[in-house]
Amino acid sequence: MMKKRFLSMILLLTLVITPVSAAFSDISDSRLEQTASVLDALGIMEGMGNNRFSPDTALTRAQFCKLAVTAMGFADVTAYGSYTIFPDVKNTHWAAQYINAAVRHPDLKEQAIIRGYADGTFGPDKPVNFGEVCTMLLRMLGYTEQDVGPFWPADYIARAQSLGLTDDVALTDAKATVTRADAATLLLNTLGTPLKGGDDSTGGKLLDKVASATVENCILLATSDTDASLLANEAIFYENGAVDATPRKTAGTLDQSLIGTRGTLVIGKEDKAAVGIVPDDGETETYTVTSVEPGRVRTEGRSIFPDRSTKVFIARDGWKLGAFSEVWANIHSGDKLTCYYDDYGTLELMAVLPTATASGSHSFVYGVATAVSIPESYTIVKNGAVVDATKLKKYDVVTLDAANRQALVTDARITGHYQSGTPTISYPQSITMYGMTFAISDTAALSFADLELDHEITLLFNTEGTVIAAFPKNKVSAEMQGVVTALKDGKATITLFSGLTLRDIKVDGIDLGSMMGRAVTIASAKDGTARLSKRSMGTKISGDWTIADGQLGSRLVSPQVKVYEEVLSGAPLCAIEKANIVQATIPSKQIRYTVTDSAGTITNIVLGDVTGDSWVYGLAYTEKRGSDEDITYYVRVKYWNGSAMEQMVYQVDDLFDTVGGIPVGIPKGYSTTEGVINSGFATQKLKLVDTVDVEAFDGAGGVQTDDGYYALADDIGAYVESRDEFIPLQSAKSNYSSFRLYANTSATDGSRIRMIVVS
Repeated sequence: MMKKRFLSMILLLTLVITPVSAAFSDISDSRLEQTASVLDALGIMEGMGNNRFSPDTALTRAQFCKLAVTAMGFADVTAYGSYTIFPDVKNTHWAAQYINAAVRHPDLKEQAIIRGYADGTFGPDKPVNFGEVCTMLLRMLGYTEQDVGPFWPADYIARAQSLGLTDDVALTDAKATVTRADAATLLLNTLGTPLKGGDDSTGGKLLDKVASATVENCILLATSDTDASLLANEAIFYENGAVDATPRKTAGTLDQSLIGTRGTLVIGKEDKAAVGIVPDDGETETYTVTSVEPGRVRTEGRSIFPDRSTKVFIARDGWKLGAFSEVWANIHSGDKLTCYYDDYGTLELMAVLPTATASGSHSFVYGVATAVSIPESYTIVKNGAVVDATKLKKYDVVTLDAANRQALVTDARITGHYQSGTPTISYPQSITMYGMTFAISDTAALSFADLELDHEITLLFNTEGTVIAAFPKNKVSAEMQGVVTALKDGKATITLFSGLTLRDIKVDGIDLGSMMGRAVTIASAKDGTARLSKRSMGTKISGDWTIADGQLGSRLVSPQVKVYEEVLSGAPLCAIEKANIVQATIPSKQIRYTVTDSAGTITNIVLGDVTGDSWVYGLAYTEKRGSDEDITYYVRVKYWNGSAMEQMVYQVDDLFDTVGGIPVGIPKGYSTTEGVINSGFATQKLKLVDTVDVEAFDGAGGVQTDDGYYALADDIGAYVESRDEFIPLQSAKSNYSSFRLYANTSATDGSRIRMIVVS
């Protein structure tokens, strides 16, 4: 069942924006920074200068009066600053125009937002207290004493709390002083609350008074920080069921950490630029893709069955929507897929969004002059593992996560030749390395001042894959090793052991077929190509891997460890999920290779065949094509993909005798790209376990044989010899009486029934 995302009131009211100009240096809480930036962009609550917000400074009555009048849409009240109403607020007082407008403006005086004292004074410099603020907020929304109650301030505080105006504010005492941080949260809550007599469906909010227009059902898809083709202060939105090819102008660079948020787009009054998005409570779910088929997307959490016409947005494919039936193959394993549902629970949009940084403005390079201190109360998490400060190394990238009080640390980096930088080499918005384009933020661009084209440089990334800084290779270098995961047209995709990916890079002077699925070392050339060499996997940390304890021998294993299987010696490495390993302990003899980070934590492990899942199980046939002088060899395999029969064809360097229409396993990872020769292609002959009738199957996904009880592979189908096709197992049980059962034999503890042949 779909999980309804019920948002708290504050989340519903939080506008999605953090302009570069409002990234306040003295705010460590991400929610408060977002709130302050919104109010700054709307012209309601500005910073205090020098990039500071002064969140802990107490507000005066005059200051809050100014905020209240502005929040009600009255930014220009200069006409009310030429006279004096209160003796302690002369017309020369900086806040006179706001205080006078609150009392005399025809659209404000009936609401009596704020009043003077009984002695005729106003007390502009007195700190405003919680009771007074709650009263002003309610009056801004149109509430009167008859609506709230006669007991001040208790009734006003109670009503403000019931409306959600005080959400995420710790104040309860009516006499407590209100700080700028408190005031920002209270004001933003109030902006999104319906006016008296209205509700969320009928509209009517203070937000409408400070915006020139709003657009419902919008999703922020990309900004200049995530798409190098966008200029600064531009963004791409999903609006009214479409993506406009013309970017919208924005009031500052929208915070990339909030890409993917759906709600109401707010257009500011000044330049008619997009100010941000007010999130709604629509159903939204995010999954990690494991595989994709024409009618189904498999994820770590569930299988999704989109309609053929379901709209799909894939950030790496540009600013366009496509129907699922047309673009399903462009969704990759490992992608984060966000699903948006309409009010009726129908899947409206599937999106592979650009990588976003949860707290990008708080990322910094450790050990350099610009680094900031990590609060002592924060837990340090490096590459997924909790460590102490002694494990931090110079040039690690630290991201402060104030919400969870964590310092997220990574040593992920890429070294290569600096090919190009635009618009300038020394202060780029985007750069090219290995033929790939990397977006560069204004902060990261500062580190390019002394870097030169064609020289080798190293890019440093934060935990979300955003470039934070660059250094010359002679100062910082990356150990460039990883696994080749795709080949096409002389280009390779390589998943680095650091977790980063080099996608579709041109590889020069090597037999690519011999590299598919192998561990490699990458070197960079000036022309942007890469040179690959096979990496020996002879080194490993000694000892058994106790999975639950996160220990391999004496070493810590990261909870985010990337695990591969090498099911046969020399076979492609296949990524598997740690959760799919059923053994509690992996013996040392089944551990082929380990990779550690700079803290000594194990981040990558290559195992033998421990699950039996890293194979394609089916019927294989050999083929020869061409003339005797120019002959090519192929292996064709038919298999059940979980919902239908499919076929894959591999070009190989020679034929062998283990195929010929018999059930086999072929290691996953070999290339099916035409022209790529898979050197060392190998298969595993499946073991015939038994021939049984339908009564041998139980309802728990298993079958009783003469060899004992066997579990069935997930989503297993059945091959019908007489029709040369695979069908669903349930259909086979209804129509056939004889079932030949085949199991894999090499897995340590993953032997299951992998193929069924019926007659």
